[in-house]
Amino acid sequence: MKIFHISDSHVSSPSHFNIDSFEKAYHEYENDVYDLLIHSGDITQGGQKEEYQKASELFDKHVWPDVLVPGNHDKRSGGLSLFEKYIGDPNGVKIFDDTLIVRVDSGVPDKNDGRVGMVTFNMVKNNLKKYQNKDLKILILHHHLVPIPMTGRERNVLTNAGDLLELVLGFDVDLVLMGHKHYPNVYKIENTVFVNAGTVSDKKTRHGDVNSYNTITVEKEKIDVKIKRLDDTETFHSFPRKEKHIYHNFGAKHARIVQMSNSYISQSSKFQKTHFEKARSKINNTDSDLIIHCGGIVEEGIKKNYDSARKLFSRFDPPLLFTPAGRDINYLGYRLFPHYFGDFDQEYETDGIIFKGISSSQYDSKTGFIGETERKQLFESFQDYEDKFTCLFLHHNVIPIPHAREKGLLEDSGDLLHDIVKHNIDLVLTGTSSHPYALKINNTVIVNANSLSSVYTRSFFGNSYNLIDIFEKNIVVTEINSLWGNKKILGIWERE
Repeated sequence: MKIFHISDSHVSSPSHFNIDSFEKAYHEYENDVYDLLIHSGDITQGGQKEEYQKASELFDKHVWPDVLVPGNHDKRSGGLSLFEKYIGDPNGVKIFDDTLIVRVDSGVPDKNDGRVGMVTFNMVKNNLKKYQNKDLKILILHHHLVPIPMTGRERNVLTNAGDLLELVLGFDVDLVLMGHKHYPNVYKIENTVFVNAGTVSDKKTRHGDVNSYNTITVEKEKIDVKIKRLDDTETFHSFPRKEKHIYHNFGAKHARIVQMSNSYISQSSKFQKTHFEKARSKINNTDSDLIIHCGGIVEEGIKKNYDSARKLFSRFDPPLLFTPAGRDINYLGYRLFPHYFGDFDQEYETDGIIFKGISSSQYDSKTGFIGETERKQLFESFQDYEDKFTCLFLHHNVIPIPHAREKGLLEDSGDLLHDIVKHNIDLVLTGTSSHPYALKINNTVIVNANSLSSVYTRSFFGNSYNLIDIFEKNIVVTEINSLWGNKKILGIWERE
């Protein structure tokens, strides 16, 4: 199958809409053979009747896309009713041969934010379940599920992006097509290829970029994605399809890491000391090489909490590394953290493995931010260890977490994730949202830790920590219940 993917045309007046770019893209579409033409939203600039009429005339002149979904701009000023009048149902399913296509309205009227409501979410879930044996499964929506680089303040992903991401990966969807941020981007997460289109004809581009579109070729063994910019430059990505692995030889074990988060130490009932002590006892008997605490050490940054935390963590046998959460550095915590636990950015090296922490938290704020200077210095420092296994740890998540409304995402998560993938960091450890989650994006395994001993957890498994075993050929992540010691495999991945 060959797909022509456009997005964010923003049909309107010449102040926004570049008709020459639109016509050039269609000219290239009409001079090749494609099975599908897909438009992933923001067809119009302001959801106005005149803009929908103009878009309809342009599609009539050329060819109507096979699949169109509304974007946030299409739903401005009551534009959804006009979308339904001029284009059709914003949600639905298209089935032909051995292919399933699910289209989703992710827009919220008169807002830039996205959301897939419960009814629509269940529609997606039910159809993925019903047609799970289809050879090719494609999901199309406007808002991005994974942070996009070069797009500024990166916090308006779908509010339930983590839930939809979990659903997509769980049903082995082959391809997710999106738009919204006016910058093209491609990642492979587990077996799913996520493709964002840039803007095909809006004059608002980012970082000096130009209008662009994507062509996607799906074959039995691979998916090829070509980003074609209208200055005649191209970027090409190729991914194997539906890799299946049988793990039988992991090789020698290089290290065992304990990952924890949100111990929440305090004198209040929100800190479950029994869970903490039980976890400590088990960790001290797991022959671990290192403990990494991904933030949320104390309930609040006050001296009494820090005093208790130092005493409790002094009873762990393996070496400890810490990175702060916002609550760790609020009140007096900004000065207490370095006094009790050391530098904000900590590192450790052992047997061919380098661990580097970076503080993503801001004083008296739940919002995460790193910044261009810190990112540049961080990844320049990793270049000195290109022949080693590299691990980055921080508090804030860089990919959406299921069962959590996406408030904790880093402001510059798109740029950080891009650099992580670009530099082939082997392992990234995070600790927000009190829900365990692990996946592989391109060559990087990303693991989020649950709450170790706080009453606030989003996991029915209960409080927990992660054991990460780094073998010569594989990475194995196991979740361990803090109180009872029950185990659950979060994932096994081959090392690249």
